[in-house]
Amino acid sequence: MNKLIALLVLVVFVPVHGQVPVKTSNPSDSWQLVKSLSDEFDGAKLDWGKWYKEDKLPNTTGWKWNNNANAKIENGVAALTMQHNADNESDDGTYFKSGILKSKATFTTGYVEARIKGAAIAVSGPKNGYGVCPSFWLYSDFDRDVADGEVIYCEIDVVELQQFDWHKGHQDDIMDSDHNLHLVKKENGKGVWYRPKKYPEAQLNKFRLSDDPSKNYHIYGCEVNEKEIIWYVDGEKIGSKPNTYWYRPMHVTASLGLRRPFVKFSNNANRAVNPLVDEEAKKQLKGMPTTMYVDYIRVWKKK
Repeated sequence: MNKLIALLVLVVFVPVHGQVPVKTSNPSDSWQLVKSLSDEFDGAKLDWGKWYKEDKLPNTTGWKWNNNANAKIENGVAALTMQHNADNESDDGTYFKSGILKSKATFTTGYVEARIKGAAIAVSGPKNGYGVCPSFWLYSDFDRDVADGEVIYCEIDVVELQQFDWHKGHQDDIMDSDHNLHLVKKENGKGVWYRPKKYPEAQLNKFRLSDDPSKNYHIYGCEVNEKEIIWYVDGEKIGSKPNTYWYRPMHVTASLGLRRPFVKFSNNANRAVNPLVDEEAKKQLKGMPTTMYVDYIRVWKKK
């Protein structure tokens, strides 16, 4: 009888994984998991009823998406792979294809969290990981019919890894992560981009990770409420911004994109670079293909 009682107590008090975020702004808040936006990746295959597989994926000018070849489950985690096109074949001026998970359901306020390992590009020297950007982000559809002063598009980057950014005279390395906001507002009838470097106080966050994120998992979280956007890494609050414009319904997204030297940023887009023509890209090409890993994605709303 004592053994039975002990077993019942164990069953009652063992916590269900993912029942609460790792860290939030108010410990007394109660949270409810949103199953349509959450995934433990425990199945044999990705749940394409939950994620877009082929259509309605974000427009990219520097690479293409191909989830058939580049998104799958490996040992209980989602694996998103960036691959160089065979024989450097050009596909509408691009040379790489990658994987992406974009939710069919949308998010406005609540809490998002993912446990992620970045993507190694194993080359000699200090540029491991240089050329790709593992990302966990929220973004809305474009609505160009909104009134003047309203939001056409909004984006919250829970985390962008391995961007090797240059900012204010500092060259980031692989341990520097970005947690930024992007926005398109309608002004005088036209869409105007608001980028974080131009508006750092309102939109830019940088953080120094404890180790190489391409070799180790970290938990990246973001709380979005009507007043504030708050970022967390491994349960540590690392930044916050007022939530002035980020109110459009957004898709929860994990993806592996390209960065320098495989693309060059101009006119608000990453433009493809032929990796066999650019010498720096040719060196980094030795580390392709590469894969980022997503252990889980969990999204909560307040009860």
